[in-house]
Amino acid sequence: EEDEEEEDDEEAGRKELKRKETEDEEAARLAKALMSKKAARLYGRMQHGIAKKQEKVDNLHKKRRDIESTREKSKEGKTVSKLKVERLKKERRETEKAYDKTGGSMKKKRRKN
Repeated sequence: EEDEEEEDDEEAGRKELKRKETEDEEAARLAKALMSKKAARLYGRMQHGIAKKQEKVDNLHKKRRDIESTREKSKEGKTVSKLKVERLKKERRETEKAYDKTGGSMKKKRRKN
């Protein structure tokens, strides 16, 4: 029952937030409609500049999260990259063993000219 109440609260909060956003957008459109052409163009350019700056900031935050996630270490003290390399090496060795059983070799043979 508590889970259902929490879900209802979250859903109600999302609906309230969405309703508030639509009201804000509608108020902005109404205000822009009442502006002079010059003021509306200036406002539009300002909003475009603000959006571009926010996009750059978001991109930098994303890059930081990516870098920090690769720096994080596991319980053994190994980075994510190191764990990936070890996993790939292990998979390669297993594939080689499976192929060796067939009598072939995965290694390239040099041709004699």
